[in-house]
Amino acid sequence: MADLSESKLFWWWPLMDRHRRTLYWGLAATVWCSVAASVVPYWSGRAVNALERHDWQGSRVFLAWMLAFTAAAGIGRYLMRNTLIGLSRDVEREQRESLYSFLLARPFAFYERQRVGDLMSRLGDDVGTVRMATGPGLMSFLQVISILPVTLGLMFSTSWRLTLAVMLPFSFLALGFYIIGKWSHMVQQKLQLAFSALSTYSHETISGERVVQAFGLEEARVAQFDALSRRHASLSMKQSVIFSAYAPLSALISGVSALVLVTYGGSLVVRGVLNLGDLTAFTGFLVALAWPMMSLGWSANLFQRAKAGQERLDQLLHSPEQPLPPAEAIALPEVPAALALEGVTHRFETGRGLGPLEITLAPGDSLAVVGGIGAGKTLLLQVLAGLRAPQAGRMLVDGEPLSDTTLRRHWAGLGWVPQEAFLFSETLRMNLAMGRPEATEEEIWEIARVVAMDELIHRLPDGLDTVVGERGVALSGGERQRTALARALLRRPRLLLLDDALSAVDAETESRILENLRAFLGKSTLVLATHRVFVAETCARVLVLEEGRVVQFDTPEALAAQPGLFARLKRLQSLERELVKGVV
Repeated sequence: MADLSESKLFWWWPLMDRHRRTLYWGLAATVWCSVAASVVPYWSGRAVNALERHDWQGSRVFLAWMLAFTAAAGIGRYLMRNTLIGLSRDVEREQRESLYSFLLARPFAFYERQRVGDLMSRLGDDVGTVRMATGPGLMSFLQVISILPVTLGLMFSTSWRLTLAVMLPFSFLALGFYIIGKWSHMVQQKLQLAFSALSTYSHETISGERVVQAFGLEEARVAQFDALSRRHASLSMKQSVIFSAYAPLSALISGVSALVLVTYGGSLVVRGVLNLGDLTAFTGFLVALAWPMMSLGWSANLFQRAKAGQERLDQLLHSPEQPLPPAEAIALPEVPAALALEGVTHRFETGRGLGPLEITLAPGDSLAVVGGIGAGKTLLLQVLAGLRAPQAGRMLVDGEPLSDTTLRRHWAGLGWVPQEAFLFSETLRMNLAMGRPEATEEEIWEIARVVAMDELIHRLPDGLDTVVGERGVALSGGERQRTALARALLRRPRLLLLDDALSAVDAETESRILENLRAFLGKSTLVLATHRVFVAETCARVLVLEEGRVVQFDTPEALAAQPGLFARLKRLQSLERELVKGVV
């Protein structure tokens, strides 16, 4: 059995690991069905021989046996289909669940090099091709290998000469199937890549429809979509042409065998070597073999498609990134987290990145990270969140190095608000309470008032039970940011990370939220990245980054009095505020 799992022909065998018993029952039902169907022509031949001898009673007995085996074949066929098709659905479900769990356990870096459309095509189309092979394809294959020995045995026992003559054309069928199968496999690999590209392009266009419309790119995107669709259609038609070659080839070979049967078998009957009943039985044997042999090409095509799909799934499952530690229930202390970065460095191949950094934050401390575009603010917060591991140095949480064994504990006390607030296609209540499902109605409303969402909730048609749409499309950018902030605050985090979390909020609402957030200072260790000096001044200390390195680090008051980026930004933003007030 170990050899089967390593064989390219039996690539599907590992998928049956948990279903060996069901597979064996399906094989037993297939053998039952095939044996019964193979014996039916034998009894028909015996009945014709009895009629030739004018043995009416014997003919009735043989016809009764023929009817009994036909009924047995029908019952076996039902059990075979019910078992093997059900097995394929179980394999499909397990594959989808396994892939979904696999994707949820991938680290942040995995999704930076993967495309959503490609992942969706693998979860959908590739898994579907594997299901077809492990269900209908496997069933047809088992039918062939179980019906051939019985039927050939009965044929040889009747006339070995006629058996060799009618089976000779079928040797060319195997060669034809091998050539078509190799061609089909190559085309299927290209087809699945084309479908992946089409899915990815469609996802990006639909997700970015506002940008497409704003820049008037509809015609260009449609033209590109048309090109991808035509390539996919061309490969699909080519695969259909290949697939359609199986049936004509099988029909041609079956026709040649039937011709041999009539000419050579008829001559044997005329010469008295073979009787009419045996020739009738041979006709039944060929009919019994016809569909399995024709379906062999169909199942071979399914296996070629599924093999290409499984190869793509295996490529995904063998990604180099280490999986995240499993989720677990964790009891956390109620005190804020203490953080320390010791020589932390994380840089990309381009040289841009972060570090080396030496930072210490006491429990309940607050730090604002300020800097220009590409200074490393977001990257620093990703490192603090445990989404990226330092390439050099180490990060300590409560005096303990952050590692795979402590990562889940770190996340359990984390409140994270990224630059782009992501909301799920659920109710506002569900999005707010996602990090803490047990939150009460009063707690939700309390946090809603902190982030200035209480008036918005009252205006919504169903209040907290309003469905916000995909990615929160029913809300504005500022409303989505406030929802994400409320979600993080409701979790009562030990460490709160805000990555430009108020960039889409107007100045008046921002001031109100900042005033409300002061009540939370000291309850959580706060690190926020911002380009607004007046937001940074809510924190006890400010860290100014330039090209990932610290250029200033002190209190907001001290930095405002020193020459440097922080003081320059404060002057510019103060002037901007005065100009806005003057216009108003």
